[in-house]
Amino acid sequence: MATGVKEADVWAAADALLHAGEQPTIEKVRLHLGRGSPNTVGPHLKNWFRGLGMRLLAEQGGANDIPQAVTRAVSQVWETALAAARNECTAEVASERKELATAQAALEADRAALEQERGRLRVRESDLEAATRFAQDQAAAAETRLQAIEQQMRENAQALKDAYSQLAGTRDQVAALQQVLQAAHTTHQDSLMAAEARHTAHERRWLGEIDGHRQALKRAQEELVRLQKASDITATQHRHELNQAHAASSVQTQRAMKAETEMQTLKAQLEAGAQAARAVETRWESASSQLAVQIDTLRHQLQTKDRQMELLMQGKARRTSRSVSKGDRKVVPSVAKHSPLIKSPSRKHQST
Repeated sequence: MATGVKEADVWAAADALLHAGEQPTIEKVRLHLGRGSPNTVGPHLKNWFRGLGMRLLAEQGGANDIPQAVTRAVSQVWETALAAARNECTAEVASERKELATAQAALEADRAALEQERGRLRVRESDLEAATRFAQDQAAAAETRLQAIEQQMRENAQALKDAYSQLAGTRDQVAALQQVLQAAHTTHQDSLMAAEARHTAHERRWLGEIDGHRQALKRAQEELVRLQKASDITATQHRHELNQAHAASSVQTQRAMKAETEMQTLKAQLEAGAQAARAVETRWESASSQLAVQIDTLRHQLQTKDRQMELLMQGKARRTSRSVSKGDRKVVPSVAKHSPLIKSPSRKHQST
Protein backbone atom coordinates (compact mmCIF):
# COMPACT_ATOMS: atom_id res chain seq x y z
CA MET A 1 0.00 0.00 0.00
CA ALA A 2 1.36 3.41 -1.00
CA THR A 3 2.00 5.98 1.74
CA GLY A 4 1.42 9.73 1.70
CA VAL A 5 -1.85 9.65 -0.35
CA LYS A 6 -4.59 11.37 1.65
CA GLU A 7 -8.27 11.92 1.00
CA ALA A 8 -7.72 15.60 0.22
CA ASP A 9 -5.19 14.67 -2.47
CA VAL A 10 -7.64 12.24 -4.10
CA TRP A 11 -10.51 14.78 -3.94
CA ALA A 12 -8.34 17.52 -5.50
CA ALA A 13 -7.25 15.19 -8.31
CA ALA A 14 -10.90 14.13 -8.96
CA ASP A 15 -12.01 17.80 -9.05
CA ALA A 16 -9.22 18.60 -11.51
CA LEU A 17 -10.23 15.71 -13.78
CA LEU A 18 -13.91 16.69 -13.61
CA HIS A 19 -13.12 20.33 -14.46
CA ALA A 20 -10.98 19.07 -17.36
CA GLY A 21 -14.02 17.25 -18.76
CA GLU A 22 -12.70 13.77 -17.92
CA GLN A 23 -14.38 11.05 -15.94
CA PRO A 24 -12.66 10.53 -12.57
CA THR A 25 -11.61 6.89 -12.21
CA ILE A 26 -9.18 5.16 -9.90
CA GLU A 27 -6.57 4.73 -12.63
CA LYS A 28 -6.87 8.34 -13.83
CA VAL A 29 -6.59 9.66 -10.29
CA ARG A 30 -3.47 7.53 -9.75
CA LEU A 31 -1.96 8.83 -12.98
CA HIS A 32 -2.82 12.39 -12.01
CA LEU A 33 -1.23 11.99 -8.56
CA GLY A 34 1.68 9.89 -9.80
CA ARG A 35 1.39 7.52 -6.81
CA GLY A 36 -1.08 5.55 -4.73
CA SER A 37 -2.52 2.04 -5.00
CA PRO A 38 -6.09 1.12 -6.01
CA ASN A 39 -6.82 -0.03 -2.45
CA THR A 40 -5.89 3.44 -1.16
CA VAL A 41 -7.39 5.62 -3.90
CA GLY A 42 -10.67 3.65 -4.24
CA PRO A 43 -12.26 4.45 -0.81
CA HIS A 44 -11.26 8.14 -1.04
CA LEU A 45 -12.75 8.41 -4.54
CA LYS A 46 -15.93 6.71 -3.32
CA ASN A 47 -16.29 9.31 -0.57
CA TRP A 48 -15.71 12.03 -3.19
CA PHE A 49 -18.65 10.70 -5.26
CA ARG A 50 -20.85 10.54 -2.15
CA GLY A 51 -20.20 14.19 -1.31
CA LEU A 52 -20.38 15.43 -4.90
CA GLY A 53 -24.16 16.09 -4.76
CA MET A 54 -23.91 18.17 -1.58
CA ARG A 55 -21.05 20.13 -3.04
CA LEU A 56 -23.09 20.87 -6.19
CA LEU A 57 -25.98 22.07 -4.03
CA ALA A 58 -23.63 24.30 -2.09
CA GLU A 59 -22.25 25.76 -5.32
CA GLN A 60 -25.83 26.46 -6.54
CA GLY A 61 -26.62 28.48 -3.40
CA GLY A 62 -28.46 25.76 -1.47
CA ALA A 63 -31.09 24.90 -4.14
CA ASN A 64 -32.94 21.67 -3.42
CA ASP A 65 -33.55 20.60 -7.01
CA ILE A 66 -30.61 18.91 -8.83
CA PRO A 67 -30.87 18.59 -12.59
CA GLN A 68 -31.54 15.02 -13.67
CA ALA A 69 -28.81 15.24 -16.28
CA VAL A 70 -26.26 15.98 -13.54
CA THR A 71 -27.65 13.16 -11.43
CA ARG A 72 -27.47 10.70 -14.29
CA ALA A 73 -23.99 11.87 -15.23
CA VAL A 74 -22.78 11.47 -11.66
CA SER A 75 -24.45 8.05 -11.41
CA GLN A 76 -22.87 6.90 -14.67
CA VAL A 77 -19.48 8.20 -13.62
CA TRP A 78 -19.76 6.42 -10.28
CA GLU A 79 -20.84 3.10 -11.86
CA THR A 80 -18.04 3.30 -14.42
CA ALA A 81 -15.48 4.10 -11.74
CA LEU A 82 -16.81 1.30 -9.53
CA ALA A 83 -16.63 -1.24 -12.39
CA ALA A 84 -13.09 -0.14 -13.27
CA ALA A 85 -12.03 -0.46 -9.63
CA ARG A 86 -13.58 -3.92 -9.40
CA ASN A 87 -11.79 -5.04 -12.59
CA GLU A 88 -8.48 -3.71 -11.32
CA CYS A 89 -8.95 -5.39 -7.94
CA THR A 90 -9.93 -8.68 -9.61
CA ALA A 91 -6.86 -8.58 -11.86
CA GLU A 92 -4.57 -7.79 -8.95
CA VAL A 93 -6.10 -10.58 -6.81
CA ALA A 94 -5.69 -13.10 -9.67
CA SER A 95 -2.08 -12.01 -10.18
CA GLU A 96 -1.37 -12.26 -6.46
CA ARG A 97 -2.97 -15.71 -6.29
CA LYS A 98 -0.85 -16.88 -9.24
CA GLU A 99 2.29 -15.54 -7.62
CA LEU A 100 1.27 -17.21 -4.34
CA ALA A 101 0.78 -20.58 -6.08
CA THR A 102 4.18 -20.24 -7.76
CA ALA A 103 5.81 -19.35 -4.44
CA GLN A 104 4.12 -22.31 -2.72
CA ALA A 105 5.35 -24.70 -5.42
CA ALA A 106 8.87 -23.33 -5.08
CA LEU A 107 8.57 -23.60 -1.30
CA GLU A 108 7.53 -27.27 -1.56
CA ALA A 109 10.46 -27.99 -3.87
CA ASP A 110 12.83 -26.22 -1.49
CA ARG A 111 11.32 -28.12 1.43
CA ALA A 112 11.88 -31.49 -0.29
CA ALA A 113 15.46 -30.53 -1.15
CA LEU A 114 15.95 -29.38 2.43
CA GLU A 115 14.71 -32.73 3.79
CA GLN A 116 17.17 -34.59 1.56
CA GLU A 117 19.97 -32.29 2.64
CA ARG A 118 18.99 -32.79 6.28
CA GLY A 119 19.20 -36.56 5.89
CA ARG A 120 22.64 -36.31 4.31
CA LEU A 121 23.77 -33.88 7.00
CA ARG A 122 22.50 -36.19 9.76
CA VAL A 123 24.64 -39.02 8.39
CA ARG A 124 27.58 -36.65 8.02
CA GLU A 125 27.02 -35.29 11.52
CA SER A 126 27.02 -38.81 12.98
CA ASP A 127 30.36 -39.57 11.30
CA LEU A 128 31.83 -36.27 12.43
CA GLU A 129 30.62 -36.86 15.99
CA ALA A 130 32.42 -40.22 16.07
CA ALA A 131 35.61 -38.61 14.74
CA THR A 132 35.21 -35.73 17.19
CA ARG A 133 34.80 -38.11 20.13
CA PHE A 134 37.99 -39.91 19.14
CA ALA A 135 39.84 -36.60 18.81
CA GLN A 136 38.43 -35.46 22.17
CA ASP A 137 39.71 -38.65 23.82
CA GLN A 138 43.16 -37.98 22.42
CA ALA A 139 42.94 -34.34 23.48
CA ALA A 140 41.93 -35.44 27.00
CA ALA A 141 44.98 -37.72 27.16
CA ALA A 142 47.17 -34.84 25.97
CA GLU A 143 45.52 -32.59 28.57
CA THR A 144 46.36 -35.12 31.28
CA ARG A 145 49.98 -35.16 30.20
CA LEU A 146 49.95 -31.36 30.10
CA GLN A 147 48.62 -31.20 33.66
CA ALA A 148 51.43 -33.49 34.80
CA ILE A 149 53.97 -31.26 33.06
CA GLU A 150 52.42 -28.16 34.62
CA GLN A 151 52.60 -29.79 38.05
CA GLN A 152 56.29 -30.48 37.50
CA MET A 153 56.82 -26.89 36.38
CA ARG A 154 55.07 -25.64 39.51
CA GLU A 155 57.36 -27.79 41.61
CA ASN A 156 60.38 -26.42 39.74
CA ALA A 157 59.09 -22.89 40.26
CA GLN A 158 58.72 -23.59 43.99
CA ALA A 159 62.28 -24.87 44.12
CA LEU A 160 63.45 -21.75 42.30
CA LYS A 161 61.51 -19.61 44.76
CA ASP A 162 63.21 -21.39 47.66
CA ALA A 163 66.59 -20.73 46.07
CA TYR A 164 65.75 -17.05 45.72
CA SER A 165 64.72 -17.04 49.38
CA GLN A 166 68.03 -18.58 50.38
CA LEU A 167 69.84 -16.00 48.25
CA ALA A 168 67.92 -13.18 49.90
CA GLY A 169 68.79 -14.59 53.32
CA THR A 170 72.45 -14.76 52.33
CA ARG A 171 72.35 -11.15 51.19
CA ASP A 172 70.78 -10.13 54.52
CA GLN A 173 73.53 -11.96 56.38
CA VAL A 174 76.19 -10.19 54.33
CA ALA A 175 74.55 -6.84 55.04
CA ALA A 176 74.43 -7.67 58.74
CA LEU A 177 78.06 -8.68 58.74
CA GLN A 178 79.01 -5.46 57.03
CA GLN A 179 77.15 -3.49 59.68
CA VAL A 180 78.89 -5.44 62.42
CA LEU A 181 82.23 -4.78 60.74
CA GLN A 182 81.53 -1.06 60.52
CA ALA A 183 80.44 -0.95 64.17
CA ALA A 184 83.55 -2.83 65.26
CA HIS A 185 85.75 -0.53 63.18
CA THR A 186 84.15 2.57 64.79
CA THR A 187 84.16 1.20 68.36
CA HIS A 188 87.66 -0.31 68.35
CA GLN A 189 89.45 2.21 66.17
CA ASP A 190 91.59 3.29 69.13
CA SER A 191 92.70 -0.28 69.71
CA LEU A 192 93.09 -0.95 65.99
CA MET A 193 96.80 -1.66 66.15
CA ALA A 194 96.46 -3.99 69.11
CA ALA A 195 93.58 -5.92 67.64
CA GLU A 196 94.90 -5.88 64.04
CA ALA A 197 96.02 -9.48 64.12
CA ARG A 198 92.74 -10.58 65.66
CA HIS A 199 90.84 -8.42 63.17
CA THR A 200 92.81 -9.89 60.31
CA ALA A 201 91.86 -13.38 61.42
CA HIS A 202 88.26 -12.35 61.76
CA GLU A 203 88.44 -10.66 58.36
CA ARG A 204 89.78 -13.80 56.76
CA ARG A 205 87.00 -15.78 58.41
CA TRP A 206 84.42 -13.27 57.24
CA LEU A 207 85.87 -13.29 53.75
CA GLY A 208 85.68 -17.07 53.78
CA GLU A 209 82.06 -16.93 54.81
CA ILE A 210 81.38 -14.32 52.12
CA ASP A 211 83.12 -16.51 49.56
CA GLY A 212 81.02 -19.44 50.76
CA HIS A 213 77.91 -17.40 50.37
CA ARG A 214 79.06 -16.33 46.92
CA GLN A 215 79.62 -19.97 46.00
CA ALA A 216 76.14 -20.80 47.30
CA LEU A 217 74.70 -17.95 45.25
CA LYS A 218 76.55 -19.20 42.16
CA ARG A 219 75.21 -22.71 42.70
CA ALA A 220 71.70 -21.32 43.14
CA GLN A 221 72.04 -19.41 39.89
CA GLU A 222 73.28 -22.54 38.10
CA GLU A 223 70.32 -24.47 39.53
CA LEU A 224 68.02 -21.70 38.28
CA VAL A 225 69.50 -21.98 34.77
CA ARG A 226 69.12 -25.76 34.88
CA LEU A 227 65.49 -25.47 35.96
CA GLN A 228 64.80 -22.96 33.17
CA LYS A 229 66.33 -25.30 30.60
CA ALA A 230 64.27 -28.21 31.97
CA SER A 231 61.14 -26.04 31.75
CA ASP A 232 61.96 -25.13 28.13
CA ILE A 233 62.48 -28.81 27.26
CA THR A 234 59.20 -29.72 28.96
CA ALA A 235 57.33 -26.97 27.10
CA THR A 236 58.86 -28.14 23.80
CA GLN A 237 57.74 -31.70 24.50
CA HIS A 238 54.27 -30.45 25.35
CA ARG A 239 54.02 -28.49 22.07
CA HIS A 240 55.21 -31.57 20.18
CA GLU A 241 52.56 -33.73 21.83
CA LEU A 242 49.88 -31.16 21.00
CA ASN A 243 51.01 -31.11 17.36
CA GLN A 244 50.82 -34.90 17.31
CA ALA A 245 47.28 -34.72 18.72
CA HIS A 246 46.26 -32.24 16.01
CA ALA A 247 47.82 -34.45 13.34
CA ALA A 248 45.96 -37.48 14.69
CA SER A 249 42.71 -35.49 14.61
CA SER A 250 43.36 -34.59 10.94
CA VAL A 251 44.03 -38.27 10.13
CA GLN A 252 40.78 -39.27 11.80
CA THR A 253 38.91 -36.63 9.77
CA GLN A 254 40.42 -37.98 6.54
CA ARG A 255 39.46 -41.51 7.60
CA ALA A 256 35.89 -40.36 8.22
CA MET A 257 35.74 -38.79 4.74
CA LYS A 258 37.14 -41.98 3.19
CA ALA A 259 34.57 -44.07 5.08
CA GLU A 260 31.78 -41.83 3.78
CA THR A 261 33.06 -42.29 0.19
CA GLU A 262 33.18 -46.06 0.64
CA MET A 263 29.66 -46.01 2.06
CA GLN A 264 28.41 -44.13 -1.03
CA THR A 265 30.15 -46.72 -3.27
CA LEU A 266 28.56 -49.61 -1.36
CA LYS A 267 25.19 -47.91 -1.59
CA ALA A 268 25.55 -47.63 -5.37
CA GLN A 269 26.55 -51.31 -5.59
CA LEU A 270 23.54 -52.31 -3.49
CA GLU A 271 21.23 -50.31 -5.74
CA ALA A 272 22.74 -51.97 -8.83
CA GLY A 273 22.28 -55.41 -7.23
CA ALA A 274 18.68 -54.57 -6.37
CA GLN A 275 18.01 -53.52 -9.98
CA ALA A 276 19.57 -56.76 -11.25
CA ALA A 277 17.45 -58.76 -8.81
CA ARG A 278 14.32 -56.96 -10.00
CA ALA A 279 15.24 -57.72 -13.62
CA VAL A 280 15.76 -61.42 -12.81
CA GLU A 281 12.45 -61.45 -10.96
CA THR A 282 10.71 -59.90 -13.97
CA ARG A 283 12.22 -62.49 -16.31
CA TRP A 284 11.23 -65.28 -13.92
CA GLU A 285 7.64 -64.00 -13.76
CA SER A 286 7.52 -63.83 -17.59
CA ALA A 287 8.88 -67.37 -17.89
CA SER A 288 6.41 -68.59 -15.27
CA SER A 289 3.53 -67.02 -17.19
CA GLN A 290 4.66 -68.63 -20.45
CA LEU A 291 5.08 -71.99 -18.72
CA ALA A 292 1.59 -71.71 -17.22
CA VAL A 293 0.16 -71.00 -20.70
CA GLN A 294 2.00 -74.01 -22.15
CA ILE A 295 0.75 -76.24 -19.32
CA ASP A 296 -2.83 -75.11 -19.94
CA THR A 297 -2.42 -75.83 -23.68
CA LEU A 298 -1.01 -79.33 -23.05
CA ARG A 299 -3.77 -80.03 -20.52
CA HIS A 300 -6.37 -78.99 -23.10
CA GLN A 301 -4.75 -81.22 -25.74
CA LEU A 302 -4.62 -84.12 -23.30
CA GLN A 303 -8.32 -83.71 -22.49
CA THR A 304 -9.09 -83.69 -26.23
CA LYS A 305 -7.14 -86.91 -26.74
CA ASP A 306 -8.86 -88.50 -23.76
CA ARG A 307 -12.27 -87.68 -25.32
CA GLN A 308 -11.12 -89.15 -28.64
CA MET A 309 -9.93 -92.36 -26.97
CA GLU A 310 -13.22 -92.61 -25.11
CA LEU A 311 -15.14 -92.27 -28.40
CA LEU A 312 -12.94 -94.92 -30.00
CA MET A 313 -13.51 -97.29 -27.09
CA GLN A 314 -17.27 -96.71 -27.22
CA GLY A 315 -17.32 -97.35 -31.02
CA LYS A 316 -15.28 -100.48 -30.63
CA ALA A 317 -17.58 -101.76 -27.86
CA ARG A 318 -20.66 -101.14 -30.02
CA ARG A 319 -19.10 -102.93 -33.00
CA THR A 320 -18.13 -105.88 -30.83
CA SER A 321 -21.64 -106.09 -29.43
CA ARG A 322 -23.20 -106.03 -32.90
CA SER A 323 -20.77 -108.68 -34.19
CA VAL A 324 -21.57 -111.05 -31.34
CA SER A 325 -25.33 -110.67 -31.76
CA LYS A 326 -25.25 -111.35 -35.52
CA GLY A 327 -22.79 -114.20 -35.28
CA ASP A 328 -20.72 -112.82 -38.20
CA ARG A 329 -17.13 -112.13 -37.08
CA LYS A 330 -15.99 -111.11 -40.55
CA VAL A 331 -18.20 -108.04 -40.70
CA VAL A 332 -16.31 -106.31 -37.91
CA PRO A 333 -13.11 -105.56 -39.85
CA SER A 334 -15.16 -104.23 -42.76
CA VAL A 335 -17.15 -101.96 -40.51
CA ALA A 336 -14.01 -100.80 -38.80
CA LYS A 337 -12.43 -100.11 -42.15
CA HIS A 338 -15.31 -98.13 -43.68
CA SER A 339 -16.97 -96.59 -40.59
CA PRO A 340 -16.84 -92.74 -40.59
CA LEU A 341 -17.39 -92.67 -36.83
CA ILE A 342 -13.95 -94.12 -36.22
CA LYS A 343 -12.04 -92.39 -38.98
CA SER A 344 -13.15 -88.86 -37.93
CA PRO A 345 -11.75 -89.08 -34.39
CA SER A 346 -8.58 -90.62 -35.73
CA ARG A 347 -7.99 -87.68 -38.10
CA LYS A 348 -8.74 -85.22 -35.29
CA HIS A 349 -6.24 -86.99 -33.08
CA GLN A 350 -3.57 -86.87 -35.74
CA SER A 351 -4.15 -83.20 -36.43
CA THR A 352 -3.95 -82.49 -32.75
